[in-house]
Amino acid sequence: MKKILFTTGLAIIAVAGKAQIINIDKIDTSAYGTRPVWNGNILLGLEADKQKLTLLDATNRVDLALQQRKNLFIFSGSERFTYDGASSFLNKGYLHLRWRNHYKDQLHPESFVQYQWDEALGMLHRFVAGENLRYNFWHRRLWELSVATGLMYENELWNYTAVDSAKIPPNPMKQSSRELKSNNYIKLEGNVSAVSKLSLIVFYQAAFNDFFRPRISGVVNFNTSMSKHFSLDMQYNGLFDAGPVVPIVSFYYSYSTTLGYRF
Repeated sequence: MKKILFTTGLAIIAVAGKAQIINIDKIDTSAYGTRPVWNGNILLGLEADKQKLTLLDATNRVDLALQQRKNLFIFSGSERFTYDGASSFLNKGYLHLRWRNHYKDQLHPESFVQYQWDEALGMLHRFVAGENLRYNFWHRRLWELSVATGLMYENELWNYTAVDSAKIPPNPMKQSSRELKSNNYIKLEGNVSAVSKLSLIVFYQAAFNDFFRPRISGVVNFNTSMSKHFSLDMQYNGLFDAGPVVPIVSFYYSYSTTLGYRF
């Protein structure tokens, strides 16, 4: 009962803050501790984005993690703007909160909530809340392969901003979608060298009544330490949606290069 109440609390926090994806889900095999341990990244840089056109602009992101006893809490958020005079040409961002209980065990549960928006794509909001069962495989404690499966509730609201004019119906209305979906992912993360880390993650999310028309997304992140506190971070995000809520192009991607401060 306590766990259910706590997970509900996480959802309320994310919605209140307005709430997308894990980038700080790090390997940690040291002993559990009673003292809270914080770490995180603050990243500033450039991002290229493919929609109808390829856009280039500034981006910022923050990743935070708190370890205490047998719990790992992960928060990731991003906000991105491109301005055209006094108006906002692009408004995109996300907030993501994740809780991994007994996170050093090979098999353990994880709860998550996220909220995201992308005005240029036509996504007015996307809210997700779910629960996974995660299994970790280790290789010499330098590389971690993780697989997870679970359930999630997804609530989306879209308009026709990014839809080709020939496909926009007369008197277009905002389109909403509310579904219970299967949520699955596989993640590989580890050290490429003494100063570089690589992570690859692929998500497969689909409604149970249409399992073979999924939303598949992938994230590739390469991080190189430049000093004790500064790093260079390169990230690619790709998304294929077999059944979009509105008839936008099925494939979408973005790429970012950021300078990070780690603490």
